[in-house]
Amino acid sequence: MFETVISVKDKHHICAPTISEYLKNLKIEANDDHFIHIVYAINEKTLIVFYIRFLNNIKGLPEESFTNCLSKLNTSNFDELLFLSTYYGLALDNEDNLFTVIKSYHQSNITLAYFKNTFGKLLYHYQLEQLYCSLTSSTIQEAIDFRKSINLKRPIAFEKAKNIILPTQESLHDVIKKYQYFGCTLYPRLKESITLYEYLNET
Repeated sequence: MFETVISVKDKHHICAPTISEYLKNLKIEANDDHFIHIVYAINEKTLIVFYIRFLNNIKGLPEESFTNCLSKLNTSNFDELLFLSTYYGLALDNEDNLFTVIKSYHQSNITLAYFKNTFGKLLYHYQLEQLYCSLTSSTIQEAIDFRKSINLKRPIAFEKAKNIILPTQESLHDVIKKYQYFGCTLYPRLKESITLYEYLNET
C-alpha cells in the first residue's frame, strides 16, 4: 500500500489518470498550487484507490498519515474502516477523535442502540434521516430536507427536533447534540471502504 501527495499538474505519476477523472467528476478547476492526497495499491498492474482527497494547499494535509491511522484499527472490522475512510482528513484533530471514539465504545456497554454500528455516534446522513422518518412518519425527501437543515445549523430545524421524542424519552435535538460527531453528518465512503476491506482481508 502506498500513500502520497501529488501535484494536480503531475501527469507522469501512475495515479495521474485517476486523479484527472476524480477532478472531472467533482468539477474541480485545479491550479498549480493544488494537490491530491491519495492512498493506493497496485494489484496485478491494476490501480486500486482506497482514499483520495483534493487539497487547496499542502497545509490541508493531516499531521498523521492515513496508513498510520489504519495501523491503529482492527482492519477486519468494516465499521472502523468506514469511519476512517469517511472522516480522515476532516475530523482527525477533533478533540473527540476517531481513536477515542472507538476505544471508548469498546470499553463501555452503555451506548445508544440506534448507533450500535457507529461506536455510539451519529455519523452518517442516513442515520439521521432514518431516525427522523421513523419518529415522524415523514417521507424520505422530508427527512433529507430536515437533515440538510440540521447540518446547515438552521435554528428552525433544531426547534423542530426539540418536539420529536424518542422511546428513550430524549428529544431528537438532545440526541443530535449529544451523539453527533464533528458537528455534522456525512455520506459514508462506502466504495472506498469496501475496496480497502477486501484488499486487507483477502484470503
